[in-house]
Amino acid sequence: MINRYVFGLCALFVVSACDISENEVEPSESFLRIYDNNTFNSSFTPIDVQQTTDGGYLILGGTRVEDSDFWGVYLMKVDEQGLFISEENLSTEYVSPAKSLMNINGTFYFMAMTDISWQANLFALNDSGRVSTITPLPGRFYPMYCEADGETIIAQTYNNGSKNTNLALISTEGNILNDANFTIGDGDDTEEPIVTHFTRTGRQLPFFAGKVDNGLYYFNGFYDFTLSTIFTDLSGNNEDGVVGRLQGFRDEDGMSSAIHLGAGRFAGSRFSNGDNYILPGVDVNVTRLTDIPTTETFEGNPFPELVRDAPVVVKQITVDERNVVLYGSNTQSGQIVLLAYSSETGQLLGTKYLGFSNPYQLASFNSTEDGGLVVLGNTAVAGRFARFCLFKLSIDELRGFTE
Repeated sequence: MINRYVFGLCALFVVSACDISENEVEPSESFLRIYDNNTFNSSFTPIDVQQTTDGGYLILGGTRVEDSDFWGVYLMKVDEQGLFISEENLSTEYVSPAKSLMNINGTFYFMAMTDISWQANLFALNDSGRVSTITPLPGRFYPMYCEADGETIIAQTYNNGSKNTNLALISTEGNILNDANFTIGDGDDTEEPIVTHFTRTGRQLPFFAGKVDNGLYYFNGFYDFTLSTIFTDLSGNNEDGVVGRLQGFRDEDGMSSAIHLGAGRFAGSRFSNGDNYILPGVDVNVTRLTDIPTTETFEGNPFPELVRDAPVVVKQITVDERNVVLYGSNTQSGQIVLLAYSSETGQLLGTKYLGFSNPYQLASFNSTEDGGLVVLGNTAVAGRFARFCLFKLSIDELRGFTE
């Protein structure tokens, strides 16, 4: 279904850049770009980045909107050297873009909601970053997170009317293939962290979702008054369709990231009252979590260098045909840190710090076609204006801390 949409152009970006490598490399292999804007009262928050077939990059972000409690949808296209090509501010009818930006068969997808009804919508983008379709998702509200699962989409949303977290499998045409609801519990106190997450007046909560190789799905979200990691078969055969659960404590401790590595093994991280712990390899019997263990069951490696309750991105990437678990987060000194671990042993392989002079914060990262890495974040221009930054690491730089 194609809906009408409206967008406006804001001021052209002025791009500044410097190399992040002392080696002589092509400009497309290694760079740092900071995207400034002469509309001084504008603020931008980065969400995700994907490489396009022409070697350039699509950036999904949010921008502050007047007369709304939510942030609007902002899209940027840059070339293979990170140089600005185009931008698009979607109509303020659409707000709160959710992580992630997904590439499915060469078309890019993301989710956002309408400002008045809070209904979730699925957006499709072409290679140049222009919106081709906007498909409403009936009965889905407040999109929290989405993840590609082959040619389908795992979508986590929140229904504030029924007070349910919803996990659904959605086709790229917006059809609901399967889903289940999970009660968050009654009371305004339970809902408040979710509301302040969407208005960005409170802490950004670590919503995520994925699939286990035994056919189960998992998500990190609110269930029964607590931010928990839930494993489900989406059948509803068990209570709310829950097969297993790693329970946090309200929104004060829980998992901050998790990916499935295979055969019941996960890599992730957790937070607890401000402290952060890295879990480069843990075994979870997801079908036998009947005693409802807490996330503190997995002690992990403490990482005091990170900011309190740090946002963490973890992905398994391939470097020279080797599987590497790569973490990204924010340090207390204002840098982005990348931590590489062996997928097989959980051993720390190396560490890389990004950013200098200004404070930098991570949004996302992804592998590139040339074997390198692109890292999206934000920084403060002149110490006050929130702007996007884009790091590109060459394959040699990636090898330097992952071998």
